[in-house]
Parts: sequence; structure tokens; C-alpha cells
Amino acid sequence: MRRWPDTLPGIIRPGYQLQPVDPALRTDMEVGARRLRRLTRARRDMIAVAWRFEDREMAAFRAWFGDEPWSLAGDSEALTGWALTNATTVQDGVVGPAGQLADKLRATADSGTHHATRSLTGAGIDNQTLVITATVRAAGLPVGRLGYTDRTGALCYADVTLATGAVAGQSGLTSVTVADRGNGWWRVTLTGSTGAGAGVPDLRLGTLAVAGTPSFTGDGSTGLYACEKMARLQTGTDLFLMTDAQGYALGAAGGTAWFQCPVAFGGGWRDAEVRFDGGWQADIGQGLRWNVKGKLEVRNA
Repeated sequence: MRRWPDTLPGIIRPGYQLQPVDPALRTDMEVGARRLRRLTRARRDMIAVAWRFEDREMAAFRAWFGDEPWSLAGDSEALTGWALTNATTVQDGVVGPAGQLADKLRATADSGTHHATRSLTGAGIDNQTLVITATVRAAGLPVGRLGYTDRTGALCYADVTLATGAVAGQSGLTSVTVADRGNGWWRVTLTGSTGAGAGVPDLRLGTLAVAGTPSFTGDGSTGLYACEKMARLQTGTDLFLMTDAQGYALGAAGGTAWFQCPVAFGGGWRDAEVRFDGGWQADIGQGLRWNVKGKLEVRNA
């Protein structure tokens, strides 16, 4: 299910209006009162909503709304299509932090490194900054390694202790941040240079028994879970967005797609399936801050 991105602010209260759709068909009669017939017992609401975005959030919102190209890593949730080294995958092994299905990367019983790689076609430009994101959780092994090989073939990486989210080691990177996504999930974000050479960078996700020691003998079953994967050439608007196999944002499809979003219609804020009723409007404020307004149709609420 498409979802409102957790990297974008939620709906604000000023400007929020709820209007239930009339479930009755009303027919004017030549004589007497109108005839009323109830068409459905299904609840259907229309809500007017508003958001406030910083400029980089506005850029991400527009890409999300239009399902535009976003990630060089393809599908943000699945490991389908990744090359495997001493590893196997289990599709949809567990539910991720945003309700998506996350794949499991398992180390085989072989000795050596245990990882998955994906070529970042489109990142073959000298001395550009890569932004790489993945959300990981332990599946029996204590350390996850996220990184990439640059255009010279050098490995740039960060080792993350999956019990605490602590960075246990890194090499060749400009920055590493780790955010707690709850329930043992950690969103790891790296930045680093593509370097200068003839190669094309490869994204790498691996599982380790000991930080700093990538080679070990696996058991064929333990490893890590992974989702929310993204790789971009840095633009300043590099917030994580869910993407499909081609790397296009899985958003509102220009207003035609249903997506899950926290809304209020009595009983507090909770996730419901919504879609845009038409387009949206935006006013620009001081400091390139945007006030965005639109209308959403709610179903199954």
C-alpha cells in the first residue's frame, strides 16, 4: 500500500475541515416533501487539509505526488534483482517499520563475506556526492554493513550494531547518521564521494558476526532484515521516499492513487486510505517555506 512519507510533515490542524458525503439520493416531488433514499451504509468523507513544508520537503512532496524518478537503487523494499555473495534472501520476511514487507538477507554456511550488491547505474560521474539510505534490523546476526564501492573500486561503508544503532566502524565516508525507527529498526544514512575512475558505483548491504570483520562462516539461516533502501546523487532534497523497481516514487500517482495517511474523523488521528480530490495549491512564505492545501477523499473509515 502506498503511504504518506514519514520524512514529510503530517497534516496541520489549521485549515482542516471534515465534510461527510451525503449517502442519500434526494428527489424533488411536484407535490409534497422530497423523496429520500439511502444509497449506502459505507461511510465516505471529504476533508480539506493543509501542510507546511520547508523548500526541500516541497521538492520531495512534488516528486512523491507525481511518482517521479527518485532512487538509483530501484525497489526500496525488495532485494529482488540484487547480486548475492554467500547470501540468500527471503521475500517479505517480516513487517517493516511503516507497515511494509521487508526482505531477509541470510548468510549462507560458506566462509567469506555475506552481502548483496546492486549496480548504481546513473552514478557513474566523477566526484559527485552519493546519499545512501537503508533501514535494517537484526535477524540473528548482530551487525549490519551498509556501503558502496566507488568508481575506483574502493569500498566505503559503515558497520552498525543492530542492538543499539551505534556506528561500530566506518571507512571512506563523509557522514553517517542512524535514526531509531522503533521495534529494533534503524535507518542508516551515508554520504560519500563517487570518486574518480572508470567504474560504476555498487550499493552493498551485508551482514556481519563481528564489526570490522566482514569474513566469517555463516549458518545458512541468520542475517538481517532490510527495507527503505535509497541511493541518490546529492541534490539537497534527498529525503527518503518509497520507490518501485524502476526507482520511481510510489506516491499519489498524480492524485489518482489511494494511499495511507494519518487523518482525523472522530476517535483521534489514525491511518486511513485516502486519495486527492483534484490537485493542490501552494503559497510561498518567507524563507522558502510553503503552505500547501488540498482535498482528500477518505474510504473505509
